[in-house]
Amino acid sequence: MTLLQKINAKKARIGVIGLGYVGLPLVIEFCKSGFNVTGFDVDSKKVELLKKGRSYIKHIASSNLALCAKLFAPTTDFSRLSEQDCIIICVPTPLSRNREPDMSYVFNTTAMVARYLKKGQLIVLESTTYPGTTDEGMREILEKKGLKAGKDFHLAFSPEREDPNNKDFSTSTIPKVVGGYTPKCLSVALALYDSIVARTVPASSTKVAEAAKLLENIYRSVNIALVNELKMLFDKMGIDIWK
Repeated sequence: MTLLQKINAKKARIGVIGLGYVGLPLVIEFCKSGFNVTGFDVDSKKVELLKKGRSYIKHIASSNLALCAKLFAPTTDFSRLSEQDCIIICVPTPLSRNREPDMSYVFNTTAMVARYLKKGQLIVLESTTYPGTTDEGMREILEKKGLKAGKDFHLAFSPEREDPNNKDFSTSTIPKVVGGYTPKCLSVALALYDSIVARTVPASSTKVAEAAKLLENIYRSVNIALVNELKMLFDKMGIDIWK
């Protein structure tokens, strides 16, 4: 059975690395769709809470985890990556002291995946990053053992997308941008996300998908800054911005 067939039959085993505000909602959606999911995290305290069905994220109710009990296995044992058909990386990309992106989480996680990489797997990065991360930096690390992206395994980028405090949109209803290293990589990644989200938006490459996420973040940041500046100006003019 090919990976595409496994995904369509919901027999693909899903591994999610990083069980934070991005990874945990993904786990829940995959479980709701009937997939077996293994969640990986270096924080043993988080893993123990999840094993007890308890959420540590404010907007994720523990009741949602209870629905996943039979399909979800949280662990700190990264050797179990070899058991997965699809691996989704959801680790942080914070800014360093010099206001530059700290890529250590992404590349260290990729190196860990590379240790257990096997033919036919799909590797997807969701972390916000600069264009070129997936098909250059990550691919180079993953191919060190001899397997080739697009031939021996699938590689894709699909940025996490959140709409904070908007009850009308959740992980499953926000359109999902997906970019693949090759057309085949894209088709497999699209099939994976089509199983849990209402609408996927294929990008022409991983770089385009990475750039789309940056553009969205920058657009939001600029608009927030603009409104904050205007509020201070309007206050001096005796104008209530809310009105």
